[in-house]
Amino acid sequence: MRGLVATIRRRFRRRASVVIVPLLVAAAPVAGAEDGGADPTVHDLFKLDHLETYMEFEAEYRHARVDTHARQGLSRRSKQINRQRRFEERIGLSLSGSIIDPEVMTFGGDFSFALTQSRFDEGGDAPHRTDRDNGHLLTFDLRADFFPGKKLSGSVFGLRRDDRIDRRFQPSLRERRTSFGTTWDWADDTLPMHLSYRYEDTDRTNNANRADDEHLTESVLDYGLDWIIDAHHRITFSYQHAETSQDFQGAARNFKTTRDLFLLDQELEFGGEKEHRFTTNVRWQEESGDFARDLFEIGPQLTLKHTDNLETSYKYQYNRERYEGIDVQTHRVDFQLIHQVYTNLTTTVDVFGLYESTDEDIETTQYGASVDWQYNRGNRWGRLYVNLALAYDTEEIDGDNGNRIVLDEAHTFRDPVVVTLRNRNAIARSIIVTDTTNRRLFRRGVDYLVIEFSNVVQITRVRTGAIADGDTVLVDYLVRTPSRGQLDTVRVDFSIEQRFDNGLTPYYRLAYRNQEDDPTIGFASRADRTDHHRLGVRYEADRYALGFELEIFDDTIEPYDAFHVDGLLHVLREPDHTIDASARVLRMFFEGGVDDRNVTLIDVTLDHRWRLSESLSTLERVAYRHENDSVGGTTQGWDVSAGLEYVRGDLSAELTFEYDRLDLPGSEEDDYGVYLRVRRDLGDLLTRR
Repeated sequence: MRGLVATIRRRFRRRASVVIVPLLVAAAPVAGAEDGGADPTVHDLFKLDHLETYMEFEAEYRHARVDTHARQGLSRRSKQINRQRRFEERIGLSLSGSIIDPEVMTFGGDFSFALTQSRFDEGGDAPHRTDRDNGHLLTFDLRADFFPGKKLSGSVFGLRRDDRIDRRFQPSLRERRTSFGTTWDWADDTLPMHLSYRYEDTDRTNNANRADDEHLTESVLDYGLDWIIDAHHRITFSYQHAETSQDFQGAARNFKTTRDLFLLDQELEFGGEKEHRFTTNVRWQEESGDFARDLFEIGPQLTLKHTDNLETSYKYQYNRERYEGIDVQTHRVDFQLIHQVYTNLTTTVDVFGLYESTDEDIETTQYGASVDWQYNRGNRWGRLYVNLALAYDTEEIDGDNGNRIVLDEAHTFRDPVVVTLRNRNAIARSIIVTDTTNRRLFRRGVDYLVIEFSNVVQITRVRTGAIADGDTVLVDYLVRTPSRGQLDTVRVDFSIEQRFDNGLTPYYRLAYRNQEDDPTIGFASRADRTDHHRLGVRYEADRYALGFELEIFDDTIEPYDAFHVDGLLHVLREPDHTIDASARVLRMFFEGGVDDRNVTLIDVTLDHRWRLSESLSTLERVAYRHENDSVGGTTQGWDVSAGLEYVRGDLSAELTFEYDRLDLPGSEEDDYGVYLRVRRDLGDLLTRR
């Protein structure tokens, strides 16, 4: 199978003409057909509905300066300056039409060819370097559809784009993406099928340090079928083969993974009114390469609807995973009851038991129960929402001081709070951080830092890295376990809010967790407690919104008190002219944790859009961040962009100015750039003949 995929990929990479040439050939005979110079038979076979052309010029200048402050005893102050100039002269066309008949094959898309000239200069304290690159750039977004609407239908596509990716407080990245693929569908009432292949190659450049530039490739082969036995019984099967590679300039190690994934899902509805349901989900994955993960999962579930207000479900889940040389097997059973009282109150009860074993002679037994009440009801002031959830579980470990695996632990970075791994005694060197797709690997020291103290491990993002404030990541790591231990956990979650009809919403939220253990059997270093209170109020009107929240986070690791104030104001709201302003002020007091510190965070954003005339529009955006950390120092960021867009007839132009500044305690980064694009549409050549 892998040899077949490699062959497909080589053909797509080496022969872009598989997509491009047929489309251009389809256009060629039509140019003279109406003049009597073309074969009538050819004219009947190839039909071009439109063929529009354009000429375009692009220019870009970017200047980046990085000053690194001296650190006593380690290094002196250093400076690096990068300059980049780029010019492109482009001619392009967009076309659409059909071959033989619109019900047989249609095609369309955009195609362009550009001459490029670029120069990159690097200076400062290091020796001056210059790099020039002159050549051509082919961009396209083309597609051909075969037998649209028929039982067997398919398409092929080719895409190459050259885009700019905006990054807050950092210079825009330049992304060049190339993608080819094909998709085929078999429409059938009993056995519909789907087959697709996609290859994608992505280059991201323009980092302040070109060693951070990255190259991503991914090829994916997908096959799926549905066996629709009847209206109440269905079996779905899918297979995926994917190869992923991530390379960094100057990096000693790259990330490559090959994955085969099989999925089988079955769903059966039964009973007098088909009110009951039985489902089975099977997943089998085999990986090779870096951080490869093999797994097998099967989970049958029976759901019985006893009355309109009462439903129960019974589920068994078996997992087997192999990761970094450790083999883990897990059995879990769940019983769930859902009871609906009218439309206002829903009660959910869950009871579970789990058994896990590893090949390092570690056995884990866990059992517990939870109950959740959700209540909402309208009243004369608006609507009231209340939720209360109680949970208790016990975890017992019996083993030989080995390691357990934690996979796909999700965390969201929210400045200035760092991420704390949920399990104590994590092995810091085993930490792997990826995006939520598990396809992109983040680098320690470049994108994030690991902080280890006592038995707690924390992760903080690097402000100049690829992880942005607010991003969610997945973390894999190993945990050291005691030879014997027991851990009891109690959780309480409660929230109440009244949404008044006048736009006012006061609320209160509580998240409480307490872990207790027997210190004599090894779990004392792992126990912790969290008591999180949030009391706030929001007010929303047509022109503005305002919110205030008081937060008390009582935690054994990183306790803090905080208050938040945020607001949004629509200064001007007209069809051709808008001004929006937003601000957030956060004040945090960390006491009794890793560091006793105070943090003030201020975010301000201003957006301005103005259509000056039928032809001329302008857009400005300013974002400012100020963060004062009594221990970590002061961070300031500016992100300013201003642009003019001119469109008149067949002529369009765009002028954009960008400025980014990021002042960190150890460095200062300044970046500004100017981007110009001028385009002249030459119209539809078919109507101009």
